Amino acid sequence: MSARPNIPFELHVALRYLLAKRKQAFISVISLISTIGVAVGVMAVVIALAVMTGLQQELRDRILGSNPHVYVSKVGGIDDYHAEVARLRQMPRVIGAAPDVIGQG
Repeated sequence: MSARPNIPFELHVALRYLLAKRKQAFISVISLISTIGVAVGVMAVVIALAVMTGLQQELRDRILGSNPHVYVSKVGGIDDYHAEVARLRQMPRVIGAAPDVIGQG
């Protein structure tokens, strides 16, 4: 049977192909190159996911930072926006307020 009876079957098959005898040295080289290729591919995917996660958080912060969380409007438009901005800034937990034009014009 096998010279290593205490190892799992999967490890036995992996070692059998990675540690080939002299007649099968070419298979061993191909297996080694394939294993290195898979390892590099997995490493690239892990790095890409980490970078994309960081970029996603950064992009979300920038989008939310440049777009208002609340739009205040009035039918017919706001006549004195300076007074409205001052009134909004005095409300509790309001960090900032600024006028904005929505639409084409």
